Amino acid sequence: MAHLPHAANAFRLAMRRFASTVSVISTLNDNVRHAMTATAVTSLSMEPPSLLVCVYRESRFHKVLQDQELFCVNVLYSDQSEASQAFSKPATAQDYDRFGWSNADGFCYLTDAQANLFCRNTRQISFGSHTIFIGTVLDVTLRESVAPLIFQNGQYGAHMPLTASRTT
Repeated sequence: MAHLPHAANAFRLAMRRFASTVSVISTLNDNVRHAMTATAVTSLSMEPPSLLVCVYRESRFHKVLQDQELFCVNVLYSDQSEASQAFSKPATAQDYDRFGWSNADGFCYLTDAQANLFCRNTRQISFGSHTIFIGTVLDVTLRESVAPLIFQNGQYGAHMPLTASRTT
């Protein structure tokens, strides 16, 4: 199939139809916190436990993450859309204070995230405009309830289970 001139725009519109869990990727550089909101995060392997994160190569966060050994994927809870918005642009020191970040064992992480996946930056693969960062998961913390923040078609939402319809 030939690449059509409108394919890039059509692809962008098609991707808006994907519902994605919102995460904030974080890392430390010389004890300074850096974070970025991301929806391009997915599991890669159960053995070893690993995931991938796609980061736009021209972003400030990419320049920091590419040189770090450790990073954390903070899976946001449904009530954390303000944190998502704050870290979708360069964050201030007040943003880190406002949303409750901690540092431990070389990681910085959002303490009340739905889940924290503490990763070693195992491999980086350049593709197109992005770099795929592969993280081997070293540890995980979980919030008891499951209610992820979802992003679809430019809007935040929450997952709602479908109820089975009854037939008589």
